[in-house]
Amino acid sequence: MPVSQFDVRSRFKRQYLTFNGKSSKDFLLYLSGPGIYNSPAPDVEATSIPRLNGDLIQNNAKSGMRRFVNVDIKYEAFFFNGLPKKTAAVKSWLLSPTGYCKLQDTYDPEFFRIGMCTSALEFDVTRHKVAEMEIVFNCKPQRWSVEEQKSVTLTDSGGVIRNPFDFYSQPLITVSGKSQGTLTVGDYSVVIYNFDNEDIILNSETQNAYTSAGDFCSTAIYSEEFPVFAPGNNTIEWSGGITSVEVIPRWWTL
Repeated sequence: MPVSQFDVRSRFKRQYLTFNGKSSKDFLLYLSGPGIYNSPAPDVEATSIPRLNGDLIQNNAKSGMRRFVNVDIKYEAFFFNGLPKKTAAVKSWLLSPTGYCKLQDTYDPEFFRIGMCTSALEFDVTRHKVAEMEIVFNCKPQRWSVEEQKSVTLTDSGGVIRNPFDFYSQPLITVSGKSQGTLTVGDYSVVIYNFDNEDIILNSETQNAYTSAGDFCSTAIYSEEFPVFAPGNNTIEWSGGITSVEVIPRWWTL
């Protein structure tokens, strides 16, 4: 005998998502199926070479790394009763943000995505006044580890941080110190000329350096490239006037 939506509501754990700081359960909106976690496509270009078998493949990324394109994540969802008011609230919640927002669901609670709702919302109202809908989010390709967004503080001139995934991550590194020093992360080195009584934050994702007060300070550092964490062990060391380093690794997988 098939299980009705009403039975699902009472007999099974309710699944929901959070987006832009709000939970779907606040709208009594629940998920009847998980997102479709298809793999994002790698950003590559194939060029045919006359008289040679096979194509020449070019990765549109830094050597040794891969870049991936966005992926659509789809959910089947439903709610009960009070349809006009609820549909208006849900549309406002999902469609009002103008940029990427944090997306997480109870099917995969150890990871989150960054995305935005890009499709029109269509509500299929049944004879029981149950509204069913499909929600589509266009997301960045990464699934970020919730646990590894926490900061790790290193003292005593260094340590080792292990990247558990197969993809290079772009950390957020906060450097504390009193005078000029050099930070080394694997093969990457950053010279910090002065601190002016403030911490220096290195954002490898945006390729920016700024103070703990939020002021950009790219002239206070020198680095050919911002540090990234390779898969496996990454050694972090420093010298000079640097006293401690705080790292948010930003591990991710597909």
